[in-house]
Amino acid sequence: MSRGDRSRVNELAAGCPVVAIDGPAGSGKTTIGRLLANSLGFLCLDSGLFYRAVALAVTRGGSDLHSSADALREARALRLEFVPDLPGRYAARVVDRETDITDDLFSNDVEQAVSLVSRIAEVREVLLDAQREVLRGGKVVALGRDIGTVVCPEANLKIYLDATLETRVHRRWVERQGQGNQADISDVRDGIVARDRIDSERATAPMRVASDAVTISTDGVMPEEVVERIKGLMVARSLISAT
Repeated sequence: MSRGDRSRVNELAAGCPVVAIDGPAGSGKTTIGRLLANSLGFLCLDSGLFYRAVALAVTRGGSDLHSSADALREARALRLEFVPDLPGRYAARVVDRETDITDDLFSNDVEQAVSLVSRIAEVREVLLDAQREVLRGGKVVALGRDIGTVVCPEANLKIYLDATLETRVHRRWVERQGQGNQADISDVRDGIVARDRIDSERATAPMRVASDAVTISTDGVMPEEVVERIKGLMVARSLISAT
């Protein structure tokens, strides 16, 4: 982010906090982020939905998942809108040119493709601008893998959620079952391990813990408890008033 971009984010978000929640797949970002945003009356912005939309467009269009040019073309063609999904299970409903594509974003094909397209530097640059545009308004709980390190280093509060691999695999498997996807749990495990490797090793914006982030383990902890802890941190930093 350029110095000018940073100042614009800070200026427009003055008095309107941005909370960055990063972490690996299955760490609880979506559930906790949505609960936190709803309790505060904030927008919940899941950056992963941007990349899933690109992956969906690539797979639907029969393009080459390993082609930077194909993925970049699809990323530039997106016209995404985000609608609160209350009381749904997603951070938001995603609409692309008047078509709701939310449910399709969580198919097996997209799950396998999203890390491939998200590691393409040109795609990340296109989607970075779209994410920052939303964040400039403030009052956002932003979810992802590089929110606190790349997308919005100036976030008022940075949280990194983590959990053991076993916990994350089980959560993702249960999620797939709830979506009517009868995926084998070993396949879910393989997918998460592969995504962890790709996300942490990619050359552009790898997943890592921001130096000023608060790390919270979600193993054996109810989402509501984590939300209350984050709200306590926000109160301590005078981002919200104590209730």
